[in-house]
Amino acid sequence: MNREIKFRLRLDDKIVGYVKWYSGERAQDEHQPDGVLYWRAEPCWLYSEDGEYWNPSEIFHNHKDEFTGLKDKNGVEIYKGDIVKRNGRNLEVYWHQFTACWRITGHTSTTKGDMALMCEVIGNILEHSHLLEVK
Repeated sequence: MNREIKFRLRLDDKIVGYVKWYSGERAQDEHQPDGVLYWRAEPCWLYSEDGEYWNPSEIFHNHKDEFTGLKDKNGVEIYKGDIVKRNGRNLEVYWHQFTACWRITGHTSTTKGDMALMCEVIGNILEHSHLLEVK
């Protein structure tokens, strides 16, 4: 599987860390004639407080925001509930169930290229909801 399975962790409205799936590492046993595979590193969930250093120690949380697999024009990862600026407007990122794709409010289609070239993450709906207020 090529898609990175990753979530932003929250305790109520505060971001407390991240979790991602590590699919493990398989290797061949050099001492076996038939090249038997074994787990060099077991699959597991890895946790990080800063998104840089990962380990299997769980981080207490009560909500998860899914990683979209997309990055903005600055290379910042985009999660469900993020607020992005596009063409001078602040818009929310959400999952559209019917079309089974990530979208931003007010746009019927948002491509990976749109996100990478035209959008900038400026906050998230829980910590920065004021960014979506109509002036």
